[in-house]
Amino acid sequence: MRMMIEHFITFFLLLVFVWIGVMYVMQNLSYSSARQYHSGVVNQIEDSNFSEDIIAECKDKAEKVGYDLNIERYYNGTNQDAMVTLSFIYEIPILHTQKTYSIQGYAR
Repeated sequence: MRMMIEHFITFFLLLVFVWIGVMYVMQNLSYSSARQYHSGVVNQIEDSNFSEDIIAECKDKAEKVGYDLNIERYYNGTNQDAMVTLSFIYEIPILHTQKTYSIQGYAR
């Protein structure tokens, strides 16, 4: 009987560690894809020379994917800059806890 309890506890702990590992990998994949999307948006804004149409299109696409995209434009004489902030929510499925991540960068 003692052996059965030890095996059960070992199996349970193994499942917990596997679950933690899978959640870590899922979170990392989610963050990596958001970072890639953010880089793509910054590149599109820079390549279009801060076109309002491209900015609106990027915001629409981000909303469809589930991201919150905020773009603040700054004018400094002849130079333009834009702070691009991409926010997204990551939820741990079983625990139902949410965390908001935010990625910021500049388009110049």
